[in-house]
Amino acid sequence: MGSGTRPGAPHGATAIAIAVLAVVCPIASAQNTPNTTDDAAWRTQIEQRMNALEKENADLRQEVGRVSQTKQAVMNDAAHQGEALTLQQRGVTTPETFDVHKYVAEGDFPGSIVLPGTNISLQVGGFVQLDAITDTNRIGSKDSFVVSSIPTNGEAAGQTNFSVRQTRLFVRTSAPTDWGSLITHVEGDFFGPDGTDFRLRHAYGQIGEKSQLLAGQTWTTFMDASVYPAIFDYQGPNGMVLVRQPMVRFTQFFEHDLQWQIALEDPNPDLSTEVATPGTDTSLWPDLTTAVRWSPDWGHLQLAGILRDLTFDPDSGSRTSELGWGVNFTGAVNLFQEVDKGKQDNLLFEVTGGQGIGNYFNDTNGIGEDGFVNASGNLDALGIWGGFVAYQHFWTSKWATTVGYSYLKVDTSSDQPGDAYDSGHYGVANIAYYPTPRLWLGLELLYGVRNDKGGASGDDGRLSFSVQYRF
Repeated sequence: MGSGTRPGAPHGATAIAIAVLAVVCPIASAQNTPNTTDDAAWRTQIEQRMNALEKENADLRQEVGRVSQTKQAVMNDAAHQGEALTLQQRGVTTPETFDVHKYVAEGDFPGSIVLPGTNISLQVGGFVQLDAITDTNRIGSKDSFVVSSIPTNGEAAGQTNFSVRQTRLFVRTSAPTDWGSLITHVEGDFFGPDGTDFRLRHAYGQIGEKSQLLAGQTWTTFMDASVYPAIFDYQGPNGMVLVRQPMVRFTQFFEHDLQWQIALEDPNPDLSTEVATPGTDTSLWPDLTTAVRWSPDWGHLQLAGILRDLTFDPDSGSRTSELGWGVNFTGAVNLFQEVDKGKQDNLLFEVTGGQGIGNYFNDTNGIGEDGFVNASGNLDALGIWGGFVAYQHFWTSKWATTVGYSYLKVDTSSDQPGDAYDSGHYGVANIAYYPTPRLWLGLELLYGVRNDKGGASGDDGRLSFSVQYRF
């Protein structure tokens, strides 16, 4: 049957065949004058064959009807489950005759392959990035723009630095289970402590669909990674919450646009002392974090919270503890129409405040701003607040600009020294060119100011050229 045959076509074919026989048979009879008995037997055989063909045709139409009913039932069930399902042909598919037990085949998510002989889809990806950087002041972080590392004791000579430390590699797997998709993700870059050593960024596993359980190291639940602006600088806004750490996290999707998360995370308190008092920064309990996220069509809003224990345990004397807490409100608003798929103007923001959470902020991570221990051994959890706003504009599908401003303020203790970090400003503007989907390059201007408790300040301007090749 040809590809253009309609359901009723077999009837037409039968009629044509009978008509042809009706014409041919008398002619053949007139020419060959066969025996009457043989002619009757021959007609009987033809009629039996035609009846058999009619039955096969009816069975075929019935089978096609069952396939159509099954297809509609699948679509109806998917719609009932709230899933968007299409049975249209995919752009690239693995042929049915392909031996997946011997060769690599197409995976079940974009960019992945199926490991031969398994149901595990594997993806390897990342990017290579070069940053060519020039600073007007020789700050302490030449590969990333850390405002807290700007010197406040006088301006130093400028510096130029070429860096590939942002280069990144990840491996991701996905496999179906009775509990939903089982996903693993391992990712690293080259911001290790000794120059370009490999450093682990993410390493976690996750299982489930509407209810998910994650264990491993990834972004803290207290932050909103999706509001990180489209900038080249590795560090990002100084007033942004940005930490990766080990955790156990549960996520529940209530609707297609609402989710809730709760997690227990590695506490890692970061305290400073007035004098060189031997002791240990510790915490009896893990940090408790939670977040609620609403994602309508125009963007999203997220509200997150944290509770944590801060303890200083001196080598001699009594230990002292404080409660740390914080609230983080973030959001993204899509503006105007897309200039291309996935390219749309957007406004991003974050406002965060609390006490004893300095280690969660970009600018104060690792400099002892969770709390301060005075000479008497008393611990004071330091208040802190900050945030940022950023706007990305697409001039065309290949050109875009991002501008942003960030601020961070620490409520310093009266016992802290004059050179303690008090506040910082961060400004950024760039222009990026996207000639192909896997390549971008651009220029970025950064400016930062650090203010100390004692009134000293320092600033730095940075110009960078960056190019990134994705794979």
